[in-house]
Amino acid sequence: MIADIDKMTAMSVDLYVLADVTEGRRDFYVVPGDDLRVGVRERHDEFMARVGGVRPRNPNSLHAAIYPVNVEAWRSRWSLFEDVAEPAVGDSVS
Repeated sequence: MIADIDKMTAMSVDLYVLADVTEGRRDFYVVPGDDLRVGVRERHDEFMARVGGVRPRNPNSLHAAIYPVNVEAWRSRWSLFEDVAEPAVGDSVS
């Protein structure tokens, strides 16, 4: 769960590792930051549109949920760390 969707979508994290440990599962999802933030924002905006722009139970809440189905494409995508680990052009390598 995301406590504050506005803070989360303003972040600049390259990769997120999400863990699903429900019902005895041990699945990990390595999700590119931009993809996760865009998906979370889109689902949140769709939800808010369905409920008329005001959260029904707690109008002040900024939380959002991520379910395994939302990130299934990134299950066990550990290879994404290889792309992030490459130094950017101009970065010094020791």
